[in-house]
Amino acid sequence: MKKIFIGLLVTIFLATISFYFLNKQSDTAKQENVLSYIEQQGVTIIDKFDTPSELTGYVGTYKDEAMSIYVTPDKRHAVIGDLIDTEGKNLGADAINQLITKPKNEKLWQQLEEMDWVQDGDKNAPRIVYTFSDPFCPYCHKFRDMAEPFIAEGQVQFRHIIVGILQKNSLAVAATIMGSDSPEQAFQQHRQSVRQGGIAVDNAKASKGNDAVMANNQLLEEMHTHATPTSIYRDKDGEIHVVEGMPVQQELGRIFEE
Repeated sequence: MKKIFIGLLVTIFLATISFYFLNKQSDTAKQENVLSYIEQQGVTIIDKFDTPSELTGYVGTYKDEAMSIYVTPDKRHAVIGDLIDTEGKNLGADAINQLITKPKNEKLWQQLEEMDWVQDGDKNAPRIVYTFSDPFCPYCHKFRDMAEPFIAEGQVQFRHIIVGILQKNSLAVAATIMGSDSPEQAFQQHRQSVRQGGIAVDNAKASKGNDAVMANNQLLEEMHTHATPTSIYRDKDGEIHVVEGMPVQQELGRIFEE
């Protein structure tokens, strides 16, 4: 979906810029730098980067979506989108990762540390996995089951960011878990009985835990995803990864460092 969005945005911008230069040649003295025009369309320019070509690369964002922009030496023309070399390497990918993705993920990690989450596994386990979990998300439970050997051996700890978004009673059950005297025990009780409907809603506990779940829901929405599980972890090199949905086998290997 994101690729489609960026592709559509690129088409719109290229068409707009082409129209601009075909019909506004007399205004070049007023608008000598194409970046100024691009910024007027709502794009935020983050920084520039070098490329092997004569074009100068820029990283920008439009409505929180990252993009690469390539400007000609005279600064009057620009191409928005991917620029590849003869080997198919995207010349803007590293710049986007360094200038946008990494800082964004580091900020997210700090936010996650401060959220109300449910500890699952040894708190001293070296691999921390934050995972957004809905009480009735089958893939969340499947992901947790696949992690069981690694959690049991003390290699991995899950920190469940409990949300309530999938079913009508997801919010009430999630709030009941978070409002319990021991959210950890309540979560495990629900996990073991989810096929029978899970734990019963307790209005008093749900009232106590509602704010925490709503904050978790809000953070998931701010990440522009509604997929559960959505998981965040640091690899052995310290790089933070965000995985939307049920991880594929290759990603599972990286998460658990098999």
